[in-house]
Amino acid sequence: MGLSRVRTLVSTNWLKEQLFSKTSKGGPLRVLDTTWQSKDDVNFYEEYYKKSHIPTALYFSLDECVHPTKLIQRNLPDLNCFNHYIQRLGISSDTHVIAYDQITARSSLRTWWLFRLYGHSKISMLDGGFNKWLDDGYEVSTEEPQVEKTDYLLKPKFELMRDYDAMVQNVKSKVEQIMDSRSWEEFSGHKQPEKPEDLKTGHIPGARNIPFEDLFNEDGTFKSDKDLKLLFDKAEIDLNKPLVASCMTGLTACGLAAAAHCLGKENVPVYYGSWKEWVQRADDNMVAVVKKER
Repeated sequence: MGLSRVRTLVSTNWLKEQLFSKTSKGGPLRVLDTTWQSKDDVNFYEEYYKKSHIPTALYFSLDECVHPTKLIQRNLPDLNCFNHYIQRLGISSDTHVIAYDQITARSSLRTWWLFRLYGHSKISMLDGGFNKWLDDGYEVSTEEPQVEKTDYLLKPKFELMRDYDAMVQNVKSKVEQIMDSRSWEEFSGHKQPEKPEDLKTGHIPGARNIPFEDLFNEDGTFKSDKDLKLLFDKAEIDLNKPLVASCMTGLTACGLAAAAHCLGKENVPVYYGSWKEWVQRADDNMVAVVKKER
């Protein structure tokens, strides 16, 4: 496989061949270590990337250019700032970006969606991430490569995101099927908040549930297309109709967008405010629960 056809996922073996084969043909490649979690006391660049990463990889931070608000914890990065960030990473319009994570797939999935949202569709995720790379016995590095800044200008595709107002209209029109990647307990409303100030559970009316964890095999790789399709069928989600993905803060929803992309659904928008914003703004009649157990 060359770089002319951009897949949602690439295997560790494919990436190894691209990085180390002298006969490999294809366009420019940029590997990004996107390791990140919502922990303020951890420097992921220092604690993970600098200690070990895939050769030629640069570190990409999901916190760069982002200003969280009370309503939207995972806010979108400022466009101009993000564009300069991409330029500093040596990425141009023909660069095939490969995103991976050293902990879970969450940050690489969010990175995949962000790049596509901001107009760079030549991006794939490393299936199984860094853990699969290590399990396969492939080489790692501590070297941080130097790259030349580009003059790449992003052209955002904001049709790949939805805001609160768009979701309110969607609940009324039912034009797009709403997918929710939170756990069944959160989605159904059976999980009660531990503290009074915690967000109540439940879901956006009309939403269907595919828990994020159900997308993966035990080794952290995505399930086969056949098994992914079964998940969508079980949740009564029609891939031939418009979709929109939601979760708690706009992170794991990107997993549902990617799973649908694996199955040929090119553009699935993500509600980037997700449940954290919705439950703070919506009236009680716009919060649904499931009365029966799963």
